[in-house]
Amino acid sequence: MDRRAFIATSAAALATGCSVPRLYSDTDGTAASEVQRRVFVATNRHVSPDPLLQYESERTTNVSYLDYSISIPPDRKPGEFSFPRKPLDAQKQFFVTRTKRFDAPAEFARSVAQNDDAGLGTVLFVHGFNVSYPGAVFRAAQIATDFGFKNPVTLFSWPSAGKLARYAYDRDSVLYARAALAETIQLLARTTGKVTILAHSMGGLLTMEALKRLALQEDTATLKAVNGVILVQPDIDLDVFVEQMNDLRNYQLGVAVIGSRRDRALKFSSVITGGHPRAGDASSVEAIRKAGAVLIDVSGAPMGDVLGHDTFMSSPELLAIIKSGELAEMVVAGAPGQDILVDSLALTSTAALAIAYLPYTVTGI
Repeated sequence: MDRRAFIATSAAALATGCSVPRLYSDTDGTAASEVQRRVFVATNRHVSPDPLLQYESERTTNVSYLDYSISIPPDRKPGEFSFPRKPLDAQKQFFVTRTKRFDAPAEFARSVAQNDDAGLGTVLFVHGFNVSYPGAVFRAAQIATDFGFKNPVTLFSWPSAGKLARYAYDRDSVLYARAALAETIQLLARTTGKVTILAHSMGGLLTMEALKRLALQEDTATLKAVNGVILVQPDIDLDVFVEQMNDLRNYQLGVAVIGSRRDRALKFSSVITGGHPRAGDASSVEAIRKAGAVLIDVSGAPMGDVLGHDTFMSSPELLAIIKSGELAEMVVAGAPGQDILVDSLALTSTAALAIAYLPYTVTGI
């Protein structure tokens, strides 16, 4: 396939299902599902005039803090989420059942900490490119549910345009949001004591830039509270990632990169940024492990979406391994430089569901 055909195919796939998403339906009185998930949100998106959307793609220096309860439909496959529409159906659609806004950052952080019954700190999820605000909220709820997180989940939603054609706008929004994310990490670290960061796609670039900002500020207390950093199929230039890891080396952060050679979205990103490899395409095993990060190659897992860009978050097979804790235990127990095969798939005979390549230096996630 030539470059033009590849871009056209990727664009068509990314544009699938592009109806305007909402957090709520304007139909009232529908009973919520028996499964509900709480999601805390910090966002530097601009307030939307549409009350069913709440926040839009425009940027603001103000950070808003919220607490949602999300109705999770039981009639869905693991890894899937949906948007509310008319008629509203709690058995098939995600929707918000309760919203609380906080007037002060400290009040928000205390509420997150009070929801940490297990004393595990919070999981901070940072979404990727081409994601609307409702899409980010419902993805966070889906991950929290399907990963089986026992600790509270906090979403940082940066001002993505939510449109394929605005890739450059999203990359600029990542740079714009660095300070707001760094301040959110500081806030949560002070209050909850532990922050585990899970970032997807372009959100990985934002996360690494925010952590680099904290390192430049010599904020050792906050970086020590970062329990681990998991970059899911990150859209980061490989050279940039290596330099980011160098900037963080003194803080010995546990960083894991989830990558896939079948990720068509990262191939598309590589094409439009000059053909250089991305950290999340799993093509540069040695560079990533020499930089001090774990690389978990999920190329052998079934693709959860048409582009293979959401494999880690939407493949039922991988979700079962993650929920069991088996993958994390194997990585943490591994020796420096070790290659670990994680389960084989009967469907593909000898293919490994995932391969963990441990770094030659610090290990663990």
